[in-house]
Amino acid sequence: MEERLGHSIARDQEQSGAERMDSGTLVFHAAGGTAVGLLLPAGFDAARLDLVEADLRRLLDGARRRPQIVALAQSQTQEASLESTGSVGLRLAYQLERVLDAQVVVAATEAPQEHVSGSLAPLPQVRIVGVSGRGDRRLLDAVVPDISDLARVARGEVPQLTMEGDPLGGVVADRRQRGGAVMVLPILVGDEAFGAVAIWPPGGREPIGAALAELSEALANAGPRLARALEADKRTAYATSDRLTGLANRRKFDELVSQAEPRGARKGALIYADLDRFKLLNDTLGHPAGDAALVHFARIIQGQIRGGDMAARIGGEEFAVWLPKSDLDVGVRIAERIRIKLGTTRWDWNGRSWPLSASFGVAACPETGQTLKHLPPQADAALYVAKNRGRNRVERAI
Repeated sequence: MEERLGHSIARDQEQSGAERMDSGTLVFHAAGGTAVGLLLPAGFDAARLDLVEADLRRLLDGARRRPQIVALAQSQTQEASLESTGSVGLRLAYQLERVLDAQVVVAATEAPQEHVSGSLAPLPQVRIVGVSGRGDRRLLDAVVPDISDLARVARGEVPQLTMEGDPLGGVVADRRQRGGAVMVLPILVGDEAFGAVAIWPPGGREPIGAALAELSEALANAGPRLARALEADKRTAYATSDRLTGLANRRKFDELVSQAEPRGARKGALIYADLDRFKLLNDTLGHPAGDAALVHFARIIQGQIRGGDMAARIGGEEFAVWLPKSDLDVGVRIAERIRIKLGTTRWDWNGRSWPLSASFGVAACPETGQTLKHLPPQADAALYVAKNRGRNRVERAI
């Protein structure tokens, strides 16, 4: 029985006790703004009072968690179909933190990029989409290593794990590690895994009783929501992403740059890049090799740019990088970094080594153009100069 106990209980403080009344003995327990009580009949065996108080504490714990259970149930409504992967992940992370008093990380399994013929099929990426309040916010949106325990559970390779150490595979190198056991549990729909959660329970003790039941309920409710969100993300990605490399496509890239200035951006750098002698590569090794080289270059670009930058494939072997709020010197440095990384990273096709290089043109606002709309033709002209001057070089727009 849950009821208000009036001024005799300070519900915002943990308090318990017993009061004798005309009709019997009132035993109560209060904490965190909620109180529960039980009126025991006259003649109740006092030796059993400890059992009653233990039951009341469990009842109070369930009463305090009830709003969270209701919130999870409500998320199954039509509104849930509008959730993004990130909102599902963050909501689940914070929910489980409240339920378990634990740090929580939520990861989702994304569809792999298009398979390049003649190469091994890529594993689905596992991306961190939720970090609870006690977690390291730098983890959010990070892709965990394929061999990490979190990725293995999220892809359904293993059912679940309880382990010591870092299940994230060191995705943030200087992240301070928590000691004790870590639970890694899948987020399922039926038998299919769509993601996983990593939970650091207090004292390394696995949840039991009501907390365990709510953990299971939370994961069961999150599964269909996460699956819907991932499917929606995939449909969006097909419309705005290059199917081969996974980068933004030209439509998405042009839209981003064209919208930057009306939103108040007055500064930024634009890099255009083009793989050198790409036709020769295609003619010599075949088009599957050309596709693999494009994927390789895309990964090099992604690895050398910053978190707020955007890379796109805007043509056959043509790529672009948008660097918001960056000047011309920064754009040149990043282009040079990509060029050097590409030239010093070995690439081969079916055992045959092939040297890859690229040419780059860089423009920036306000150094080379007064408005952002002037940058694409300027970067393209600088790229043309780089090609004519011998390739494998970076040129500034003038």
